[in-house]
This record gives sequence, structure tokens and C-alpha cells, in this order.
Amino acid sequence: MKFAFFQGCNIPVRIEQYAKSTQAVFKKFGVDLVEVRDFNCCGYPVRNVDEKAYILPSVRNMAVAEKLGMDIIVICNCCFASLMKAKNIIENDSQLKEELNLILAKEDLKYNGTAAIKHYLTVLYSDIGINTIAKNLVYKVKDLNVAVIQGCHVLRPREVTRFDNSFVPSITDSLVTCTGAANLEWQGKLECCGAALAGINDKLSHELLTDKVDGAKKAGANFITPICSYCHLQFDTTQRNITPDNQEILPVLLYPQLLGLCLGISSEELGIQENSTISSKNVESLKLSLGPPVEEKKKRKRKKKENV
Repeated sequence: MKFAFFQGCNIPVRIEQYAKSTQAVFKKFGVDLVEVRDFNCCGYPVRNVDEKAYILPSVRNMAVAEKLGMDIIVICNCCFASLMKAKNIIENDSQLKEELNLILAKEDLKYNGTAAIKHYLTVLYSDIGINTIAKNLVYKVKDLNVAVIQGCHVLRPREVTRFDNSFVPSITDSLVTCTGAANLEWQGKLECCGAALAGINDKLSHELLTDKVDGAKKAGANFITPICSYCHLQFDTTQRNITPDNQEILPVLLYPQLLGLCLGISSEELGIQENSTISSKNVESLKLSLGPPVEEKKKRKRKKKENV
């Protein structure tokens, strides 16, 4: 399998470890994530300013992937939503499609709608599959509580993103559980982290973030796992900036980093230490939580023997 790897703008500059750990994980399954230098911004920053200016960059990215003959894999939730929205709009507006293709023709590009847009979690869950992932695990974690926060853009609007069930999502839960981690049910899991309000209403943005941190801690989380890159920046950067010195910071662990450890990839290659909320003590506790994977059948067989 080969995909055009769409990282968006934030990740290559501010969360390089997200891309690095994702590439390391997919390499384990023989999946090639090709970095495409010709990709541009998805258009998200101007979504509420000029819709045509918002749609054009995503349509161009899809045309670039089509020319390369590849589908697109996305790790940024906002980029995923932008690309999916652009695809949805242009497929239902032939006049707009023709107009944008006239612009793209100046670069010898054309949008036909043949490139699929896939979130990296969907590829792990559906294309690779939970069973294949389980068979390749070198370790499983034990006694590790993870609080996932999905992010807003990947789940809604569901008729556009078409990612999982927006009310009761299960893809991420299944992928986390596969590693042996306890996937916590907590109130903030499907709520906004406050990143969208940063710079507009910092007070409310910080309140929303603090509410999520407190909720995850109360649920017993050892780590918080943000799927969205903006959520990551909230929990890994803003949390440090607003947390008083006498309060404990909730460390961030990206899902590819968690899965990567279980696949036998080193913490250095996964860039775990690059998460600003992660300490050497956190890394050590993660390593200590790793143990050999035990199949359910073997567990049941052992229990039977013990009961005889």
C-alpha cells in the first residue's frame, strides 16, 4: 500500500513527532507514506472568510494526488474535514468544479474526484485491520489508563466526514484497546478542547482546556491522547503555559506513539520525548508497562487449569 501523506501546516512545524511516529508505525505494516512537496494548505484558515478560497486549496491537493495516482492519507483532523468538505461540495456542484478546474489547468492539474481521502485511523482499523495489528504486537501495555479526546472536526458534520459513528465512535477505542491500554470513558472525550478560541477568547479557551484536564485526571488517566493536532497543541503546549508550578501536568501521548511502543519501535524513533509534557519519568513508566502480548485463548486456557 502507498499513500500521499498529507500532514497539513501545523504538524511539520510544531508537532513533527506526530508525522514521524505515524510513518514508523505504518512502515511496520509495509505501508509507504509518501511526502508530497507539492501539497499546500488545506484552506482551513479562510473557511469563514471566502468559501471558494477555502475550497480551492483542498481541490488542488486532491488534483495533485490524482496526478500521482495515489489516495491521500491525513493525520490532521482539520485538514481531513477540509478535504472531505471540498470533495463533498465539488461533487455536487458541476459549475464550481469547472470553474476551479480552469484555475488548476494553469498548473497542468485537473480534479476528477478519483483520489480517496482517508484518515490514518481508518486505514489502521479497516485497511490493515485490528487482527493484523494484534498479530504484529511485540508488547502490550498493562496498568495504563488512557483518556482519548477525539477532536471536533473528524466526527462532525458526519454526513461530510463519514468517519465512524459521530455519537458513539468506536474506531479509536478499538485501536487503543488493542494495545492493552485501558481506554477510559470520560465526559470530555467528544467535547471541544478550546483551541478554536485561542487568540479570540483566551479566558474561555483556557477554561475549556482546564475542564478537560481535570475531567481526564478524575477519570484516572495516566496520559491524554489527542487525535486532533490542535487538541495536541492545547494539551501539550498551552497546558504547560497555564498550569501553576504546584499542580501536576497531565502528559500527552499520541496514539501512533502508544502503538509504536507495542510494535517494538523505540521511544526515540517515535519522538515521545518531543512531547513537551513528557518527562523522563513518564518515558520510564511507559517502558515498564510493556509486557509480552498474551492471546485471549491462552488466558482462558490458563484460567481453566487454575480452576481444576
